[in-house]
Amino acid sequence: MTNYGIIMYAGERGVFVDDVQANTNIMYTQEQAKNEYDKGNYSTACDIYRELWENSDKRNQYLLSWYGQCLRKIGDNTSFIDICDNLLNAGQQLNKYVVNLFCWCIYDCFIKNYSVENTDDFLCFLQRADYIAKNSQQLGLDYEPKNPFVLTIKKVVKILKNRASINYKEIITWLTKLNPDILSEEVFSFTDFTGKNRELASSKEFYYANLAKAYEKTEQYLESVRICETALVKIKKFHHRNHLWIKARLYYCKCMAQEDFDTAIAEYKDIATKENFWFMFHKLALIYFRNNKITEALLYANKAYGDRFEHEKMVNLLLDTAVLWQSNGNNENAKVFFQASAYYRKRHGWSIPQELKFAIVDLSLDVTKPPSIHQIEKIAKQYVEKVEGIAQVFTGTVLSILPQGHAGFIKTQQQNVNIYFKIKDVEGLPVVKGNSVTYQVSQTKDGRSIAVKIKKRG
Repeated sequence: MTNYGIIMYAGERGVFVDDVQANTNIMYTQEQAKNEYDKGNYSTACDIYRELWENSDKRNQYLLSWYGQCLRKIGDNTSFIDICDNLLNAGQQLNKYVVNLFCWCIYDCFIKNYSVENTDDFLCFLQRADYIAKNSQQLGLDYEPKNPFVLTIKKVVKILKNRASINYKEIITWLTKLNPDILSEEVFSFTDFTGKNRELASSKEFYYANLAKAYEKTEQYLESVRICETALVKIKKFHHRNHLWIKARLYYCKCMAQEDFDTAIAEYKDIATKENFWFMFHKLALIYFRNNKITEALLYANKAYGDRFEHEKMVNLLLDTAVLWQSNGNNENAKVFFQASAYYRKRHGWSIPQELKFAIVDLSLDVTKPPSIHQIEKIAKQYVEKVEGIAQVFTGTVLSILPQGHAGFIKTQQQNVNIYFKIKDVEGLPVVKGNSVTYQVSQTKDGRSIAVKIKKRG
């Protein structure tokens, strides 16, 4: 307070101040501090509250809560944390207002900007997050920003997802602290550092998407199915195309749980073919492999490389493709994919599964040598082209012929979706609206599905 030229003396109801320059006596009170706070003079208010607190018996928590709010306004959260820690260590209980502010200060200092690179502080990060979760509560839709409960849990889940070794069971533990029915459905809009307007999914969507994935990864497939089905009912508007990922996970988990397998595999295959994402083809390969259908599994594993080669993200796909090539009796191709998976894992210091360790020794792999992406893509393309000749045949009904007569749409038998076709791809007898047909599915250059080799039935 020396910058104000004043000396303070403790009084019973406030703090007496000698103004050295004006030679007058002033009594500062909580009311005056509050007035300064209301005017936005947070530093001045904080100075008054500090003197009031330091000259008190440290039991007035109404005073402490206002002092804490001022400290937070001027960015001095750590001072408030120290005060609360000292009171707790002395056995003094904090009231709900002070605790709420204490939780906010912990969030601001230790949770909000925590980075996955801070590996040394991870346990402390979790302990502080756990304190917030235990000492605040989830509020209703309109009050979600009132305390850091939801923000803290979302941050913990994000950190757990980005660690080198992801603990999906821990993610489930944290997410199940939330009540999805009172999570916000508002999309979060913000401007990034480049000035571009961006959006993040709502808290409710964050909950369902991450919980469904965690259940899938822990092989609790029926739980994942339940979460996906609930999400598709509860969420009125999905951010971007996120409903597609929920549907894809739903069909995949139904397949893995062997629940109405034929319908589920048809639905998953349709969405994978339409979206043309490599990770969906990878999952199709896993489904077929689980059902001992090696040819189909190898087909979809190799189709995954036709999208784009994302080296580090594909380490598990590369390993699975190698195992499939081995199961198919082709050790030369298996060696190429084993080596690529081992190289990217080694380069990033990631763990190497026992199966891959065995392959490295057995096949004398050089894990320091960068793989040939061109060779991987060539092997994959050749196999897909070879097997596509015996591609799966679907059935459907001609829904319409476009006015020009050059193309139309087929309604699939597997689900209520339409697939485009060109008249030139009809083989044998011509087709008209209402005809039952068989067809195969191909991809256009831009990744869209199209019916080919169309034949009229009967």
